[in-house]
Amino acid sequence: MTDLLPPHDDIALALEDLGAALGASGLHGLLTGLACTGTAVLPEVKLRALLIAELDVDEGALDDASFRALQQLDQIMRRQLADDEFGFELLLPEDDLPLAERVRAMAEWCAGFLGGFGVGAGGRRDGDLSADVRTLLRNISEFTRAEAGGDEAASVDAAEKDFAELVEYLRIAALTIFLELARPRDGGRTPSSPVH
Repeated sequence: MTDLLPPHDDIALALEDLGAALGASGLHGLLTGLACTGTAVLPEVKLRALLIAELDVDEGALDDASFRALQQLDQIMRRQLADDEFGFELLLPEDDLPLAERVRAMAEWCAGFLGGFGVGAGGRRDGDLSADVRTLLRNISEFTRAEAGGDEAASVDAAEKDFAELVEYLRIAALTIFLELARPRDGGRTPSSPVH
């Protein structure tokens, strides 16, 4: 069974306490995008430096307890990606929040994913990626502009269904990219063990 992510609100509050510029969904997207490039778990020093830069916080703001909570989020996400039962999930707000907030968080997750993928891909060119991965990345890029609203005649149930389908698409897209770029083709361990 796959580890469960911590509640979105817990991560959001921790980031708020840090004065972070990035929200919980954006951070999860960033870490997921990084993992999907095949980048192994970063040593503590590099992960701390990445988080400070991406969260746009002062070095002293990221105390040990906050860092451990964010490090744990990264570890759980990586285990979910590597799970043979495809237990990966996006870190999004609870379903009882308004759809507009959840759509905004999904768009932030997509922006974070692309940022993390860009950091992890380094010098990799578009031509180095399969057509499928390039298509998925383009679609994820389109979703960064998602917003709720539009046709007022559409029912709430239809809007919720559409949102659920988009989230599922993103979940499968992340798994597909991870399996193509990060998971060893020889069936060996994925790069989910800490590098020292």
